[in-house]
Amino acid sequence: MKKLLALTALLVSSLFAGSLFADEMSMHKNMKMEKKSDAKTMKCEVIDVACYMKEGAKGEKHQGCAAKCISGGGELALLSDGKLYVPIDANFHSARKKFVSKGGEMVNVKGKVVSKDGVNYLQVE
Repeated sequence: MKKLLALTALLVSSLFAGSLFADEMSMHKNMKMEKKSDAKTMKCEVIDVACYMKEGAKGEKHQGCAAKCISGGGELALLSDGKLYVPIDANFHSARKKFVSKGGEMVNVKGKVVSKDGVNYLQVE
């Protein structure tokens, strides 16, 4: 009886682990990713996420504050046409270093948009 119970527990845990792996694999499939040839250049403002989310702060009036906050370690994002984009590289690692010295500035960024469940990434080329 103990052997049957142990075997059943092993089987259930194997099925559970298999479904977790399948969910992880399908996550990348379900991302809305544009084709390689669909890379585009976007005009973006490098914003400080905290000030933007808290107060809607952006634009020239906020440029000095954004630059100070971002260079001090504050989270940044790229704002384009009312949407925020997290800058990433081709491997989904942060591309923050490319923008940290540009806090509050307008930049032209070439890349691919990747979105899932309301989160927008910009895969920077």
